Amino acid sequence: MREQTGVCDTGLVSIRRRLSSALVVTLGVAVLSLTAAGCGSDSADSAATPTTVQQVPNLVGTWSGKYEFPSRSKGIVIPTALDLVIERAEGANLFGYESFVDATGKTIKFPLVGTAEVNVATGRADVMMTTTGFYIEISVVDADHLAARFVRTDDKPTTFIVNLTRTK
Repeated sequence: MREQTGVCDTGLVSIRRRLSSALVVTLGVAVLSLTAAGCGSDSADSAATPTTVQQVPNLVGTWSGKYEFPSRSKGIVIPTALDLVIERAEGANLFGYESFVDATGKTIKFPLVGTAEVNVATGRADVMMTTTGFYIEISVVDADHLAARFVRTDDKPTTFIVNLTRTK
């Protein structure tokens, strides 16, 4: 008869069972570590809350920037400029339009509505604006600068990023 040397003796315990045991122990240690990490805080949200939270500045005004966008129909990159005009704010709700000059020299305006709020995960002010066929994600850099990501999803899909500066 063979002498037993422990529960992990290869003659007594299959490899599958040893791996299962190792997994259970690893998961147990992970759960204990996460639990212990949470015990030292006064609030469940304190780890996710940044130390400084930016306030949403007054965004009413004209914001201008130059950018390039890929034209799917023409197969080229087109340089251009735009104005984002926020005409009014009612609390967190914004109303305005985007204005740009098209290839024929005609000024185009798209009405926009949106919402501004402080992102508690990052501490930065974020804005979402939309109209039929496209939306804009905006990060407030400071009171006079915005970083905007435009996504157009209608019959002329494209996307671009533009840095906007308050001009009025």
